[in-house]
Amino acid sequence: MKVVCEYCDAYIESTDEKCPNCGAPNTHFVRTASDSPKTIEQLREFCASKNLPLEKMHVHIGENYQAPKAFGIYRDDNTGRFIVYKNKADGTRAVRYEGADEAYAVNEIYMKIKDLILDARANTAPTQQRTSSTPYPIMPKKINWKKWGLIIAVLAVLWVIGTFMEGKTGYYKQNDNVYYRHGSHWYALDNGVWDRTSEEIDDDYYIGNSYYGDGDSSFKEFPEYSFRDDWSSSSDYDSDSDWSSYDDWDSDDDYSWSDSYDSYDYDSSYDWDSDW
Repeated sequence: MKVVCEYCDAYIESTDEKCPNCGAPNTHFVRTASDSPKTIEQLREFCASKNLPLEKMHVHIGENYQAPKAFGIYRDDNTGRFIVYKNKADGTRAVRYEGADEAYAVNEIYMKIKDLILDARANTAPTQQRTSSTPYPIMPKKINWKKWGLIIAVLAVLWVIGTFMEGKTGYYKQNDNVYYRHGSHWYALDNGVWDRTSEEIDDDYYIGNSYYGDGDSSFKEFPEYSFRDDWSSSSDYDSDSDWSSYDDWDSDDDYSWSDSYDSYDYDSSYDWDSDW
């Protein structure tokens, strides 16, 4: 993804540690896994190299698939924006991401593909057969549901309070200045460049999760992928979505498709009612 060098205003790659033009450090430097796909075409090639049965997994790469029970990513020819989606069992669509950052969009579906592999692996693992020499387990003590219900209720209240205090993720506009908020982090747009700011904007100035600049040609969409390291501890990006929490797919314990997973039926066994 292209970013602007803050010292010479040249456009450089976010993965450049230093500006090739002036040699200054790239303040938007993003470390990425060397072999991870960054484009839709690279993702398609990656899945082929792992022998992933995408049709069986209900994954559609580069296709705006309309039928129920499907994950997919495609580029909208009219807007040029990349869309990552899930079609639920009832046919309704949940959009995971819509924006100009192809690498970020590909990363979202890439991680979901890995989740699908893990789900098949977990549900087709051989179970231990009981023999006469296998001792029966000790029966657990009776669960105090009242106590656990109280604990869960308290945790739910704390979660709601925390979410409310963090404020809404998305765009804000005050005095013709555009800002972006993610949790407790604020970013300001200045001459087409996004950067961290100590300013905090009132929630009344929230304008939504999507914003297209209202005709301002200098407006640049907030580059979520570039700042993702800032949010590594955020509840919005838990361990299931955090890039660093995954092993290298090319390690000995990789995630190529195994014939033992063929018995897993994504159509009837997978949770198609959740948003993602």
